[in-house]
Amino acid sequence: MQNALARVRNPALRQGLIFGVILGIVLLAISFLGFSSLTITFILCLLASFIAGMRASQETGRLTTGTLSGLWTGLIGTFIPSIIFTILFLINIDAYRNSEQTIANQQHLHITYTNSMLLEGLLFSVLLLLLVGVLFGVCGGAVGGIFGRRRPQNPPVEEYKEAMYETPSTSETVESTLVPESEEPSPETPSEESSSSTQQAE
Repeated sequence: MQNALARVRNPALRQGLIFGVILGIVLLAISFLGFSSLTITFILCLLASFIAGMRASQETGRLTTGTLSGLWTGLIGTFIPSIIFTILFLINIDAYRNSEQTIANQQHLHITYTNSMLLEGLLFSVLLLLLVGVLFGVCGGAVGGIFGRRRPQNPPVEEYKEAMYETPSTSETVESTLVPESEEPSPETPSEESSSSTQQAE
């Protein structure tokens, strides 16, 4: 999964996917453990979006990158538990309807629940959760982007730059010293100089 996320070049989307998935898993875990509440959900959404926005802005030094990263974090983080709960609700819709009807009869509300009524309530709850998740995600990502853009990460050193500063090899140094010596004219010997002077005298 990390390799797949590493291929995403957009830092806002990449950080949003990472922390959105983490947020969704944490929300699912605490809901199954019975500790789920709107307050905890919103706090975790703000925290995850803040971290995602700060990390994304560190890569680009821009506030908009952190804001978009927080948006993706809030959207993905609330979408994962929403889709899981929707599937579980549809599988056990009859049990939910009987439970709601029993509670209504005990309170003498004179309401008859149907599956369509429960589905409408479920759709409204999911849309409301996604909207609030996006809103808190944008806020957390914007705040994280403010902190992140102040200290952007240093860009990685490219490999080709190192080749520009390579020292010449020893073979190249030896060749450069030998070439000028071979090109220099050899000095005349004393015997050749005496013979040339004798010929001039004759």
